[in-house]
Amino acid sequence: MIARVTLCLAFGFAVSMFFRGANGVIAPELMAELQIAPARMGLVTGAFFLTFGLAMIPGGLALDRFGPRRTIASLSLLGVLGCAIFATATDWIGLAIGRVVLAVACVCILMGSVATLSRWVKPSELGTYVGYISAAGAIGNMLTATPMALLVQWIGWRGAYWVFASLCVMVSAAVWFGVRDQRSGEPLASTRETPREVWAGLREVLRFRYLLPFMMAQAVIYPTAVTITGLWVGPYLADVYGLSPTARGNVLLLMTAIGLVGSLVIGRMDTWFNTRKGVVIGLALITVASLLPLALWGAAPLWLATVCLCVAIGVAGVVSVLHTHVRASFPERIAGRGLSTINAANMGGAFVLSASTGAIVDQFRGASGAAPPLAYQLVFAFLIAALLIGLLFYRRVPDVRPRP
Repeated sequence: MIARVTLCLAFGFAVSMFFRGANGVIAPELMAELQIAPARMGLVTGAFFLTFGLAMIPGGLALDRFGPRRTIASLSLLGVLGCAIFATATDWIGLAIGRVVLAVACVCILMGSVATLSRWVKPSELGTYVGYISAAGAIGNMLTATPMALLVQWIGWRGAYWVFASLCVMVSAAVWFGVRDQRSGEPLASTRETPREVWAGLREVLRFRYLLPFMMAQAVIYPTAVTITGLWVGPYLADVYGLSPTARGNVLLLMTAIGLVGSLVIGRMDTWFNTRKGVVIGLALITVASLLPLALWGAAPLWLATVCLCVAIGVAGVVSVLHTHVRASFPERIAGRGLSTINAANMGGAFVLSASTGAIVDQFRGASGAAPPLAYQLVFAFLIAALLIGLLFYRRVPDVRPRP
């Protein structure tokens, strides 16, 4: 039973991650066809994350009040509308609206998965199972690489999004028929809360002593990875190295494949080292180290740039350990609200990083629409600074020892 539940939730998260990064390879083509400036392309990508962040708190209320199964299955159907809007867009505003709707469709999948699995497995096993979910997300990212590029070459990006609408229906069906909110099959105790009790639980979350340090970490660790894979890896490889869409897709596929393996390994690291905080800080610093050569050397050889990008994305699965650290900090009855409130910073950070880096690149864009290496050096330097600031806050959070 736990395998079925995990597979269904993993499928949902793979689709969610696919939509998050779906613009990465095709961004240059979208910008050229619809005449979109880099700053506005950053807003198109960031709109998903801003909406995601704004919807996280009400999404958390829904997870506790109605249960993850009902909430995820219902919201996933909105993805059909989001795909249709994106597929018929004629300007950047239409693209942004489509991504806004897709964000609402996906908003509860990851936190609902973490909350559900925490009721199915022992606390010491949660990191491993969340690692499985994170690995599924890496598969979703892989599909945005070469497979996405090939599909778009075959039927165009508009046709591809009509195909993607079916994925949303499949997620809804998988979660509705394949998931139970807890082993007993009984409704969660929180589903019997009155509206006043629901809001009281949210106020309890907002008064949590370490809310800000957790949110600062969430605002930079995952958003750094998604800003790279979901927005700038395509333009960077096109502008600096002149790679074709398929070649760009191959690099992204390699990055996400390494991220998949990394997620499976990282999910177990908290129990190996008996520290969640230490794993998060250590792997985040590896990300900093991997981006540093790209920030310092604008004309780095393609092989070195590829290695650095692969390392940065290879350790991005550390966010699964961060999620389990957050989950362990809240009691059962407010798990959904706690996870979702803190994860709002995750998506808000992705919006800020996407929009900010878009503004940076826009300042250097030439008449041809391409940006010079210096623009991307500044992007990587900006991401490094953001990571270091987030980690300074996160150091204040008490550690959690996962071994029983």
